[in-house]
Amino acid sequence: MHVDDIRKILMLQAFEEKNGDGDFFPEAEILSANSASGAPLDRRASRADEDAFLAKRADILLRRLRSRSPEATRWIDQIPERFPAGALAAGLGIIAALAGFFTNELGPEKRINILSFPLLGILLWSAIIYLREIFLFFRGRTAETIPVWLESLGERLKSRHEAFDAATDSFKNARLLFEKRWFLLSAPVPVARLKSLLHATAFILAASAVGGMYVKGLANEYRAVWESTFFTDGSQLRPFLELVLGPAAALCGSTLPVAAELNAMQWPSEGENAARWIHWYAITIGLFVLLPRAVLALVWRLRANRLARTLPFREVSPLYFERLLSTSTGASLPLRLVPYAFSPDAACRSAAAEQLERQFGRTVTLHLAPAIPFGEEETVTLAPLGGDVENAEIVPLFHFAATPELETHLTVYENLSGLSPKPVRYVLLDTTSFDRRSLTFSDAQVRREGRRAAWERLFEGKDITIIPFSASSALTPS
Repeated sequence: MHVDDIRKILMLQAFEEKNGDGDFFPEAEILSANSASGAPLDRRASRADEDAFLAKRADILLRRLRSRSPEATRWIDQIPERFPAGALAAGLGIIAALAGFFTNELGPEKRINILSFPLLGILLWSAIIYLREIFLFFRGRTAETIPVWLESLGERLKSRHEAFDAATDSFKNARLLFEKRWFLLSAPVPVARLKSLLHATAFILAASAVGGMYVKGLANEYRAVWESTFFTDGSQLRPFLELVLGPAAALCGSTLPVAAELNAMQWPSEGENAARWIHWYAITIGLFVLLPRAVLALVWRLRANRLARTLPFREVSPLYFERLLSTSTGASLPLRLVPYAFSPDAACRSAAAEQLERQFGRTVTLHLAPAIPFGEEETVTLAPLGGDVENAEIVPLFHFAATPELETHLTVYENLSGLSPKPVRYVLLDTTSFDRRSLTFSDAQVRREGRRAAWERLFEGKDITIIPFSASSALTPS
């Protein structure tokens, strides 16, 4: 899936989660967009079909939102600012080429200490990098792993968003929610690209150092010598040289100098012509730096491209996508939520849906009926839903804080039972306001248990299950 489609899907998700009471999209518009995008999907729809549905749906709804609120949603069409990766790559490449060429200055005295060669440092640094890559691989960390510093940046961004939420309007809240999620989801892509760039830079540095070595050697005769604090004679030095330069010497069909020859090269002797040492070091750099770095740069680049195409956007909010796709394929369970004496807000409806999904063990689609006003318990009516959801199971919704009464709550239950072709099996009790008020009560738990017992007595003898739940925001009286 294209990265721009994923961005739009997450934008729409943020708006829908902040939709509240239709702040952004009326229910009819959502249903229309679902239909225009291909709903209902086949229950055996492939992942590609689902992604195409999500992308088209996001495009339709965002375009409609843009047309209604062009100023507040102008950022939707803005192309995200791209990090100047090309300029950075060019700059690092030039710096690495110059550093490699001039760092390998062979010296005005035209002597090469075979133990202090700059290329030996490049070999050592590359070995450390390879060991780190192997260590992280066996720890299970992959290209998708975000460095600690980037995670910290994400947490600071999250804190900044949370600080603004209370003071900004719904459009800004939706934008901040999207930006936070997009930052954390897409962060592994630039991380992988940066790793590819760093390996390419190391390749240029090493190649430039080797090239500089040959360029300077063409016009000057350099002598190879050695001196060391830790190696005192050739017999101690040779095993080290075998380890570092042995493979290169073998590829050249030659052998490293024996101990006596190495002793003859020890400073302050004149040493020997440095040509074969330059060749051995060049081949060693090619084997253990240039080739691995080129492979790693290519691997990380390919992985970055793959990550950009396969961002796990559904993992951001699995329940949101499960509900959406289940509804679109007809796999969700339709339920008719009928509140009594209050109008549930968005937080209440969302909490009710989550509680019912836990109860039924599957995704549900709630169809909210108009609230039954107090005093109209005997004249309850329900408008037809039509289609496949006409016979959706009815679930009454009551205030837990209200005193349960035969003349009101039980009457509503019985009248709803008479309207439904299916038995009313569940009653939802919203405990939000009761929990909020009882925070300062020392006997809060006793009061809660007493109220729960009163509701159970009201429905004693009825084949129903009472389901209490709590939402985080206040309810709006009807």
